[in-house]
Amino acid sequence: MSRATFTGRPASTGTALGRAHRTDRVHAATLPQRSTGDPVRQIGDAFDAVHRRMLDLAESLRSQGQPEQADIMEVAGYIAADPDLRAAAVRHAEQGDPATVAISQAVHTYATALSHLDDATLAERATDVRQIGRRALAWLHGDTDTDHQGPLVLFAHEIGAADLLEPHAPVVAAVSVTGGPNSHAAIVARSLGIPLLLGVVPAALDVPDGAEVLVDDGQVVVCPDEDERRAALSTMDQARARRVELRTQRDLASQTSDGHTVVLRANIATPADARAAVDARCDGVGLLRTELPFLDAATWPSFGQHTAALVPVFRQLAGRPVTVRTLDYADDKLPPFLGSSRIGRGLPLMLAAPEAFTDQFRAILTAGAATDLRIMIPMVADADELRACRDLLDKAAAQTGVTPPPLGAMIELPEAVANIDQIAATAGFLSIGSNDLTCQILGLDRRDPVATPP
Repeated sequence: MSRATFTGRPASTGTALGRAHRTDRVHAATLPQRSTGDPVRQIGDAFDAVHRRMLDLAESLRSQGQPEQADIMEVAGYIAADPDLRAAAVRHAEQGDPATVAISQAVHTYATALSHLDDATLAERATDVRQIGRRALAWLHGDTDTDHQGPLVLFAHEIGAADLLEPHAPVVAAVSVTGGPNSHAAIVARSLGIPLLLGVVPAALDVPDGAEVLVDDGQVVVCPDEDERRAALSTMDQARARRVELRTQRDLASQTSDGHTVVLRANIATPADARAAVDARCDGVGLLRTELPFLDAATWPSFGQHTAALVPVFRQLAGRPVTVRTLDYADDKLPPFLGSSRIGRGLPLMLAAPEAFTDQFRAILTAGAATDLRIMIPMVADADELRACRDLLDKAAAQTGVTPPPLGAMIELPEAVANIDQIAATAGFLSIGSNDLTCQILGLDRRDPVATPP
């Protein structure tokens, strides 16, 4: 094949050089001989095989100290075990469709329903359903997808998280026609440092397996010339050397050249983030975001749900200062139970659900008991709101049997700036939310490209 180039949107940045491998080659409509010709049995066997594969992969990843990726594979396993998805496929089979068609129809129906949801994060779970369907069909055709020479640059109409995590040849990059930045594949790619390019034209999928491919800065180069290869290898070597150099400097004091100490605290949301912060020798956590596990919640999260999400994070931060931000629901982070209309900010809704708010405070106090804990309230408009939060925190502390930690306010609204004297007199500390405050003052939506520096 001669040199060719394709462009796309980086969901995970970086430079990589490898051999092309397409993960979703179309299979023939007819199946090879299997142990039974009963379509209903074939459907169950296929989904069972995928379910076992996802759980085995999750267990392997967990044993390697990759719990975040393991959790994503467990979710994929649950999809394969979903009785409703299986029942939908069985209904198609009972109406006379072959097993392959029945699975395809059921997966298409479920994925389409998810993709039409208003919430972008939920809509991208359609990718996970389609990936399970693809793997079930591959199993029916006897495709084990294991005989490859790496390193691999994966190509697919829709790359899935499991594609990046399968323990065949090393995956160094991936290229996808569809997908979004909130997909599980994008999350995994960023966590692994694997470049992932989205939105390429379908013609890119015609690249033959084994062709040399360069992925760099939003571009795919098939059969790069010698100068491009040399430049890519140099960039990769420099990035590798930089990572090694930074690792050797982790234990140096965080000081300016003239000896002034600088406190460095991490911005985190997940157990993987917490591990990275500890490994990087951060002084603590300046912001622990709590809403991300609940962007697809059907109701206000319970005490148990908050605790389950927080304990794996706090477990790694014992003895360190940690500032936890309560749920920061907003128009760009809107769970289904709050509807699809604009809410502006979530704090008034939380104060209107005091039991749910108290549950979160109790979970934070319980999970963070071994840390130097602080709690921060987002989108505070005035001192009355902060005092109402303090009352709920005091109630939660009394129920938990602990002393209430400092309670602070994020200053990210023009109203808060106007009321800053009263808020400062009430708060245990203040934090300037510069992103939202800047956009509020300039009248921009923070999701607007105009608000992103070039």
